[in-house]
Amino acid sequence: MTEMDKIIDACIECGICMEDCGFLSKYCESPKELAEKFSSGYFREKPMIPYSCSLCDLCEVLCPEELNIGKMCMELREKMVKEGLGPLRSHKLVESDQEFVLSDSFSSAISDPAAKECNRVFFPGCNLAGYSPALVIETYDYICSKLPGTGIILGCCGAPTQELGNQSKFTEVTKRIEAKMEDMGCTEMILACPHCIHSLKSAGAGFNIRSLYEVLVETGLPQKTKGDQQVFSLHDSCKARWEPALQESVRTLISLLGHRVEEMEYSKDKTICCGLGGAVPFVNIGMANSITTRRVEEARHDLITYCASCREVFARKKPSLHVLDLIFNNNWTEDRIKPPNNMSTKRQNQSTLKLRLEERRK
Repeated sequence: MTEMDKIIDACIECGICMEDCGFLSKYCESPKELAEKFSSGYFREKPMIPYSCSLCDLCEVLCPEELNIGKMCMELREKMVKEGLGPLRSHKLVESDQEFVLSDSFSSAISDPAAKECNRVFFPGCNLAGYSPALVIETYDYICSKLPGTGIILGCCGAPTQELGNQSKFTEVTKRIEAKMEDMGCTEMILACPHCIHSLKSAGAGFNIRSLYEVLVETGLPQKTKGDQQVFSLHDSCKARWEPALQESVRTLISLLGHRVEEMEYSKDKTICCGLGGAVPFVNIGMANSITTRRVEEARHDLITYCASCREVFARKKPSLHVLDLIFNNNWTEDRIKPPNNMSTKRQNQSTLKLRLEERRK
């Protein structure tokens, strides 16, 4: 039974999800109405609509029947790809970015040069690498000091391809990661990006997946002189919605660093999207901007998050940091107002990271 069928059969049109979802309030009177329109082929007339959902899963948390409009939109995206209607022309930039991070310009697999065998790998993800190569290297070196025999895999988890509805390409990307893990003899992966965690878990990856932030809580943090306490508004990535241990580990790290979190109304399992989810900005920039603005206006303090993509989105509107900045970036007080990187700089950073890591292997 498809999610569309479930919504048509079970939606009681209570309006609860409509109150917190700009996507639904713009395109329908109720999820049931939208599902019924889609079932008659409306998505072929208006293909932009299924691609305007953030896929954040908040609707499932709020819905008394646990219905998920994002799952319905994903089913429609996959259907459009099979029919040749999707991805849309405006998704070309997403596809070209995916091709770049899967190419030899960034993709790489490197064992710990100081260890005889590789027991696990660190997977920083493409967006953290594009945000700050220095943060990736500092983090990786620290993990190796605590867990010798940790390799590193550079690449993409395939999330952009998955969100566009190209399931076969997504499977190809995740199988490629599994093959690298097998070649390196590793059965455990430490991931920095909550979106990567979500994607690889959804793909049923054949190795153990651990959050970097849970690992850092277990290993302890580098010894640093604590500065003045700062209060942050913490944004939970929507892809961490179902990961309470991950959410709590980030809060623990911030506390251990001597800072404090003031929780926003929409946090943890009820967090809302940063505006980038579902690749919405590429088809509906107005909606994406309204989602980002809503989130930024909810934050009373500088924003901190554990997703590099979220940090870069918020940085256009408010001082923002990645939690790893607090741990490994001594200039974080200045960098909190650093503007987001453009695509050219992001790609340069990704390539630079690969070169620096490979040079150290020689």
